[in-house]
Amino acid sequence: MQTTSTPDGCHFHKLSDLSARITPKTEASTLIIRGFLLKIIRYKRVSSTSTNAKALAQKGAAEWTVVVSEAQTQGKGRPGRTWNSPKGGLWFSLIIRPKIPIDRIPLLQFWAANALRKGIEKVYGVQSEVKWPNDIVVDWKKLAGILIETKISGQELVYAIVGIGFNVNLTTEQLPTGATSIFLARKKRFSLEKTLSSILTVLEWDYETLGDESAVVGDWWKHCAHREKSVIIETSNGRVHGKSVGVNLDGSIIVQTDQGSVTVPDGSLRLDT
Repeated sequence: MQTTSTPDGCHFHKLSDLSARITPKTEASTLIIRGFLLKIIRYKRVSSTSTNAKALAQKGAAEWTVVVSEAQTQGKGRPGRTWNSPKGGLWFSLIIRPKIPIDRIPLLQFWAANALRKGIEKVYGVQSEVKWPNDIVVDWKKLAGILIETKISGQELVYAIVGIGFNVNLTTEQLPTGATSIFLARKKRFSLEKTLSSILTVLEWDYETLGDESAVVGDWWKHCAHREKSVIIETSNGRVHGKSVGVNLDGSIIVQTDQGSVTVPDGSLRLDT
């Protein structure tokens, strides 16, 4: 494996080398994708990779800085929820600074979900689908989740933290009800390093698609688990019943109800069986 040291002690590695790395302790390394550098900071255990990434972003960390940990003690889910993050899963957060209008920040959710789904298929050959607002599912069981956190100054997006939790090698005993893992789908364990490198590669390759909003949303909708299906959405204002018929650029979902079309900005969705 060829490496080049930098003055700060980091190392540059070819993408093919990343899957072979073993990390016995906290360290920083650099992954090269298409000549583009991604700094990866690794931990054995943290409260939350998103919390650490946010602290780095506040201090001016470069775009495409990645924080990854073998386990999280307080993994973040959607507001008011936690994410179970034992050893065996892939838990990481990515700092990006996209030049997009702040009213298009929800587009990041669609972009990240598209890339994660593609990465899962590329590495494992597992067909997954997206579920509104932020999940990747297999046969309606949760395989991965995405959390986008941002800092805005005036009308400018200063940075975004893309937090990803992915159940790779977790067993039934380690998973909450309604969740699954690659281990359960394929009946064997896989390299977390290879998974990380592959997903980061797809995220970087797909980054330029943010300039084509309709393509990003269209790709997400094409692979949506509840497209044109009857759903129930629990919201802070009550329950919405109807057919899932589309999503908007602002991240809201469109539901056709008996009373007409309704736009739902946030909530928890399940199939209406």
